Amino acid sequence: MLQRVRARYALPLVLIAALLVAALASGTAGAAGNQTVKCVGSADFCGATVSIAGGASNKVITVNLTDTNFSRVGIWVIPNTSKGAFSISKASFRLGGSQYRFTLNAVKANPRRARIILLFSAGTKAG
Repeated sequence: MLQRVRARYALPLVLIAALLVAALASGTAGAAGNQTVKCVGSADFCGATVSIAGGASNKVITVNLTDTNFSRVGIWVIPNTSKGAFSISKASFRLGGSQYRFTLNAVKANPRRARIILLFSAGTKAG
């Protein structure tokens, strides 16, 4: 009798465990590919920081801007040795200009505190 009870509950428990593992694995993979950051500043100017430490591969970054009608006016890299160790592609403004989205690729050799700082300003075009 005890073996029959074990067999009856064993299969559902194994299936539930497999579903949980699959859900956790898919949630982790999705989170690794996207990141949302807040642009800190005023309605005229803001800056957002994105880590490039340890590298990135086709990571989609969304910057929530403080207002609309911004232009990206600059990018700083910290440390300076990480200049050229990353690339930004597919950059565009979205949601009426209140978000800036781009795809980030960075080499794994970037140091632990490596980051880029994106600067945005209202009414100014990047040169």
